[in-house]
Amino acid sequence: MVARHSGRSAGIGGSLILIIFIILTITVFSVLTLVSSQNELGTVKKSAQISSDYYNAEKTAAIKTGIIKAAVSELTELREIATTAEKNGADATVSETEVIIKFKVKIDDNRSIETVLKADGSTVKIISKKTVSDNQIIIDDNMNFWDGVTPFN
Repeated sequence: MVARHSGRSAGIGGSLILIIFIILTITVFSVLTLVSSQNELGTVKKSAQISSDYYNAEKTAAIKTGIIKAAVSELTELREIATTAEKNGADATVSETEVIIKFKVKIDDNRSIETVLKADGSTVKIISKKTVSDNQIIIDDNMNFWDGVTPFN
């Protein structure tokens, strides 16, 4: 006697389609993960380069500050202090009681570290050290988008 099956069977075709779909889904997610990790790696490298550039500029500014302090520490006359600071690559402004010494160290094409020192004949102090932008922003206020007149007035 031949046995008969009364129910329908999905057969091998349905299982094969399901396995192909699962493999395709896993492949797509693995490719997306790989692309995402590559983008993260680029971002991390860029961030590391920016940090490295900043700290190299900070080191150069500290060395230059030390050189200027050492050069002017023995001087008492304000004009001599200004001349010595200018010989060491800084800008100096002399007032009646002090000399303001400024210099910049480039971080990258857009930013610099600006250091301001004050020498009063007996001491040299750091007034400020900050990151400044080298780009000038020009605001154009000449464009009139609407003068308040409509075609219906």
